[in-house]
Amino acid sequence: MADRAQAPWTPRSLSRRALLQTLGCLGAATTGSLLLAACSGGGAAPTPTTVTQAAPASQPAAPTPTSAAPAAAAPTATTAAATPQTAATATPQPAATTAPAAQKKLSGELKVIQWSHFVPAFDTWFDKFAADWGQKNGVKVTIDHLAIAQLPARSAAEAQSRSGHDVFGWFAQGGPRLYDELLVDVSDIVKQIGDKYGGWTKPAEALCLVNGKWKAMPDFLVPFLSSYRKDVFEKAGFPNGPDTWDDLLKGGEKAKAMGNPVGTALSNTSDGEMTQRSILWSFGGKEVEEDGKTIAIDSKETRAALEYMKELYQKAMTNEVLSWDDASNNQYLASGKGCWIYNPISAYRTIEQQNASLFKNVYLGLPLKGPAGRIMSPQWTIYGVWNFSKNVDAAKAFLVDYKQQWPQSFVASQGYDLPFEAKLQEPPLPVLSENDKTKGIQDAVKYVQIPGYPGPNTVEANKALDLHIVTDMFTRYATGQQTADQTIADAVKALKQIYSG
Repeated sequence: MADRAQAPWTPRSLSRRALLQTLGCLGAATTGSLLLAACSGGGAAPTPTTVTQAAPASQPAAPTPTSAAPAAAAPTATTAAATPQTAATATPQPAATTAPAAQKKLSGELKVIQWSHFVPAFDTWFDKFAADWGQKNGVKVTIDHLAIAQLPARSAAEAQSRSGHDVFGWFAQGGPRLYDELLVDVSDIVKQIGDKYGGWTKPAEALCLVNGKWKAMPDFLVPFLSSYRKDVFEKAGFPNGPDTWDDLLKGGEKAKAMGNPVGTALSNTSDGEMTQRSILWSFGGKEVEEDGKTIAIDSKETRAALEYMKELYQKAMTNEVLSWDDASNNQYLASGKGCWIYNPISAYRTIEQQNASLFKNVYLGLPLKGPAGRIMSPQWTIYGVWNFSKNVDAAKAFLVDYKQQWPQSFVASQGYDLPFEAKLQEPPLPVLSENDKTKGIQDAVKYVQIPGYPGPNTVEANKALDLHIVTDMFTRYATGQQTADQTIADAVKALKQIYSG
């Protein structure tokens, strides 16, 4: 990805059809095979009872792309033996008192595709829940897990071919906006779950409520946290770790001099997208105004954010970050070399299970604060039901019953899957409230904003996210490839093509 980051991005007109084709190429060019092993601590992934190998989605012939790209990879089901459970890692079992399924008699087959969770115990729990649910309701349930880098290409392929799975689980991608016309209106079941748990938060509405209709079921948020080495930051003069982006720069410069650089991706990854957006927003920058249309990225605030990132890269980071994928920062902190990463709780959990000596010095903090406030761009999972599904009734019933598995689902994720439901976000949260090192991060959801901020989450905002406009802008300037004026001008041109296309 380092080579790719160095090439200037050439904007072009992007229709929705063109976007789907572009996403297919992007996903195909990304290898996701390292993600699960790295983020799960390098061990073998568990074999869920119901996981099967999915057949590749049939795709119509695509137009000749501007550059050659390999075909999109098909989902790869986990095949390794399950890790033996211990008292510390035992997977919670699905609740015995599962809410009753829909009154209509269910039957047939239900196919669900989602990402390979960075906390493998959650996939083990989810797959058992699905198997039990299928047996109870007379439905053959298939759960396919896919590396996150391959999900955009897979969803584009299923949308184009109108075939594949019944339920699609998007991770950090705006499926409801991109595929509105191909998704079932699930307002009835989303309202049912929202009413039970105190309503839905604004991020849930921003991602899933399209033109007054819920086009996906919000599942969970994945906050980005300040994950740091306490021993290193104590020596750098910050005994409680960095609380602001300025703290990170000052402490990180000293940490690098001690041999423990800061690490955050400057590459076209989901982690990179969310981190650079968090910095941009925390410095007062934005891609568009509140109207969601007016391009606003050419500002003094954006220049301040760019200057900060360049200084952080040059003074406190390692150049390895230019070629990182979404597993690399987890590996970096787990190696003992890194002093800080911006990441969900998964890296912390991996180190907890694998390296007791290192873990005693690994701590978590809230999203960092900038001149404009403490603002964080998260990842998320949401479920849509394709309107070409042959079993919509079973799909909706499955999602209703799954969403009523609180707190078992949250416990299985070891505190990774923060709920969208207002009532469930109220502390004390299971797992997180039970340990002094994780109590403080229960409030991380308060600082969440969704791509498109400060305006709405739109189709265009999701195009900009998937085409890496923000990360490319930061990378070009931080590495000295372009001046601030040049990299901002390229970003403006790209955003104008997207928002006027």
